[in-house]
Amino acid sequence: MEMLDFKFDKEANYIDAVSYGPDSMALLDMIQKAGVKPIVCFVQYHNGHDSLDDEQHLRQYCKEKGLVLEVCDTSILPHDPEDDYHSWSREVRYSFFEAMYKKYDAAALFIAHQQDDLIETYLLQKQSEKKITHYGLSKISTFQGMIVARPLLNYTKEDLREYDLENHIPFSDDLSDREDKFTRHPIRGEVINKLNEVERGQILDEIAKANSEKISFLQHIETDSVKEQELDIRSIMALSDDEFVETLIRFVNNSPVRVTLSPAKIRDIRKMCLNSEPNMTYKLKDKFYLVKEYDTISIETDPDELPYTYTLEKPGKLRTDTFDLDFSNGAEDRGIHSEDYPLTIRTAIPSDVYIYGGYLVPVRKMYKEAGMPARLLAIWPIFVNKDGKIIYVPRYKKGFSEYHSSVLNIHVKNEEK
Repeated sequence: MEMLDFKFDKEANYIDAVSYGPDSMALLDMIQKAGVKPIVCFVQYHNGHDSLDDEQHLRQYCKEKGLVLEVCDTSILPHDPEDDYHSWSREVRYSFFEAMYKKYDAAALFIAHQQDDLIETYLLQKQSEKKITHYGLSKISTFQGMIVARPLLNYTKEDLREYDLENHIPFSDDLSDREDKFTRHPIRGEVINKLNEVERGQILDEIAKANSEKISFLQHIETDSVKEQELDIRSIMALSDDEFVETLIRFVNNSPVRVTLSPAKIRDIRKMCLNSEPNMTYKLKDKFYLVKEYDTISIETDPDELPYTYTLEKPGKLRTDTFDLDFSNGAEDRGIHSEDYPLTIRTAIPSDVYIYGGYLVPVRKMYKEAGMPARLLAIWPIFVNKDGKIIYVPRYKKGFSEYHSSVLNIHVKNEEK
């Protein structure tokens, strides 16, 4: 059974931060069981006589498993003894991770943060008394140009230690004490390590309650995205940066081909969502596109079926990949008049309705009832006047010939005529 809630791209590189403690060694094993060989990154802090043994044991493990190991030796790095060691060590390791991320063009950095780290972050957030959009840690976030994945937040240290023992995974049992002393905030030893099971449960309940409204909102978004196979732009733009990243990655993971989103791609997609243009596309990979249609984004596979929007400022000609028109002498025969310009010619969206047979009906439903093939359903144009009202929907009927004096030729394959 897979324990990681993450979909890997088998063609991508992943960075895994490993200390040789029970948490990180459990994560390293889980990633390998998912069919991935990550780049193992180890920071040698020289924070005890056993730290060199940890490095040696990890080297041996990586050699046996065929894993690439990268080591950052902090003894060669400048360090002012008067500097805060916790801040310095954090800066060192993330600078190292960032360098390795760039070196291997990685898709994500994995960190074995678990329940203690979640509680520590929450308690420090409470102490700061700052307004927080999400309490605790996010399972997926961005930092210094990296996608950061923390898939173990629901597990306790004891859970992960038991996992190692059951799966015969080697680890250092005394590493936690050294990490608490040298690289972690004092709150770990002073508070978190002294919590009993009841107190721990109460804090976790606090975190859940503090995040309850946002969690419910996220679940609603995820449920709708699975059901409708699209994301509501207004909903995802209301999320924090980390929540936006996690939601977008989960959504894109539903595509038939594995797509790796970098922070740069995520920024581009966010810009597309905020752009005033109603219809836009963003190429994800191969023939897979993220398609923006007004207030929604979806994943499409055929570039010939992507949505479009064109503007005709005044009666005239327009040539596109999908259709050609000549309204130079007017298009009153289609119910289009001079006062309707500028015209918007675009593909239909789910909310579009049109008066047909005396009734207001959804445009897409009207297409389907006319027996329109799926490919044409994606590209058939509708005409919208300057006030945003749909004033003309070209008729569709198999074998039907145009009878208008104004010209509109929709590019239809022979087998669909």
